[in-house]
Amino acid sequence: MDPDRRPAAASVVILGAGPIGLACALLLSARGVASQLLDARSLEQALQDRRLLALSRGTVQLLSGLLGRHFAPRADILEVHVSSAGQFGATRLTSRDFGGAALGSTVWYSDLVQALARAAEADPNIVVRRPCRALGLEQRHESVLIRLEGAAPLETRIAINAEGIGGGGGQGPTAIALLADLEVEGVGAGTAVERFTREGPLALLPAPVTATQPAIDRKSMIWCLDRDLARQRLELSDAEFASKIQATLGSRIGRVVWVGTRSSFPLLQQHRPRLREHRMVCIGNAAQSLHPVAGQGFNLGMRDSVCLADCVARSPADPIEALSRYEASRKLDRFAISSFTGTLPGLFSSGLIPVELARSIALVAFDLAAPLRRTLSAALMFGIRR
Repeated sequence: MDPDRRPAAASVVILGAGPIGLACALLLSARGVASQLLDARSLEQALQDRRLLALSRGTVQLLSGLLGRHFAPRADILEVHVSSAGQFGATRLTSRDFGGAALGSTVWYSDLVQALARAAEADPNIVVRRPCRALGLEQRHESVLIRLEGAAPLETRIAINAEGIGGGGGQGPTAIALLADLEVEGVGAGTAVERFTREGPLALLPAPVTATQPAIDRKSMIWCLDRDLARQRLELSDAEFASKIQATLGSRIGRVVWVGTRSSFPLLQQHRPRLREHRMVCIGNAAQSLHPVAGQGFNLGMRDSVCLADCVARSPADPIEALSRYEASRKLDRFAISSFTGTLPGLFSSGLIPVELARSIALVAFDLAAPLRRTLSAALMFGIRR
């Protein structure tokens, strides 16, 4: 081998410096484990992403511990209004069931990446390499060799895939998520809406106020639709599009008074049956990519990161044992949340009368029974614990 191409050594290498990869590096560092992050994008490219992330209370607590006062601007979620169009029954998951503490928050993807990147840059245990593209991985008995574009290869004891969807039996983009900022009269500042319809679920989330976001109460909409229907909706005029949203929400929830620029992205879903391959392990969207209903994808990825960091710190001399423990520990939470978010859209789009009746009764039961609401809310805020 050319002496200039000899592999450099690194204890842990994380592929992907998005919010999950950066958070994982910070969590590892807090436990005394150094890491290198590789990302094909420049930071400037990453900051162009204007998606809104829904953070559960558990995730907010984790990120607050990592970022402190440098946490990105966010909007609290105090109540979630859940209903099904054209049917009786609705329920509200509310902070009042938890002493008034917020159920979670929202944050702009780019703002969170910027805050995490600053924290990583200031951490002596973390090296971030951007842009740096990994061309392939070679599993060896005692290490993983990572070949890089235009740079010497890296040799590491543990490789963490935090890059996102790629392999693992993912489904094709049969559905599309439409995004837009809205102003809706009648929906409070801290209120989120989950409206199920035959066409697909529509969600409204409180939008954080930032330097570029006007200091008025706006909602960020995500509307999951069949691919062809989504394309038709994108071609509507602003007035026609607002009318479609209004008809979906219904007059009792609120009145749409303004619609911003629309965008879309494909809904790709996957669930890897195995998280570990020898010394390579997957977290976040590389492990599972969920339907956006209930906003659980990022939160599941954060719990992946905490569990992995704990397992690596507990067995620093035995990566195989650490990664095996991580894989076993994540089974229940991944299965429960993936099943829940994967089942809901189909359940609420069904036109079968027994199913319609059952889901209406269930919504009423959750609204009337505080213990049921608290159990569901706790699972969504903190995951399923063994």
